[in-house]
Amino acid sequence: MTTPYHHGDLKSTLLAYALEQLEGAGLDGLSMREMAKAVGVSHTAAYRHFADKQALLDAMAEQGFEALRQAIRDAIAAAQGSPDRLLASGLAYVQFGRQHPRQLAHMFGAAARATAPPGLRAVAADVFNDLQTLVAEGQQNGSFRAGDPRALAHACWAMVHGLALLQGGHLLSQSAGVDNRAGGDTQADTHAVPQRQDEHASPQARAALEILVRGLAPCPSPLAP
Repeated sequence: MTTPYHHGDLKSTLLAYALEQLEGAGLDGLSMREMAKAVGVSHTAAYRHFADKQALLDAMAEQGFEALRQAIRDAIAAAQGSPDRLLASGLAYVQFGRQHPRQLAHMFGAAARATAPPGLRAVAADVFNDLQTLVAEGQQNGSFRAGDPRALAHACWAMVHGLALLQGGHLLSQSAGVDNRAGGDTQADTHAVPQRQDEHASPQARAALEILVRGLAPCPSPLAP
């Protein structure tokens, strides 16, 4: 039997519980009633904050985009110069994907739905708009090549998001642990990767992002015929 509604911030409690389940066993078989029971309130209290489970899932995705955007902004604020700021933003994005792989996938899946609420679509767009602004600023100060900043931002986002998915799936870490020496024990080396790397972008992701940033540098003028 559930206890009466007593949480000071039930909405945040439900979102936190849903996120925990998402990164664990998943939410497919979990109902609003079961989530309410798990946090110790009646299902009626839960419905005061979310009309249904989909509304909760959309709110969780929106919260995820807000957290991702803030992480990127914090990283940019600590960097100097457009190339380093772009690198910092990419590393923050990849780190978020490594720490929250299922949440990242859920965020973009929810935002892509035709019936996604406007607020969710808006905050998802804000993440890209911030990137486009960063690229445009680099063009203005001569750090990045000329061209359509939106097109360049799309190229950056495609690479960074791909790295985040690879990092979240531990695919980059696996390749980092491969021993190419004859007779090398690949399995042993994979387990030898330091545990602290789970919290940060891997050296492979950083190297890829550095290549991306260098590729945005202004192109030299073509030789006259």
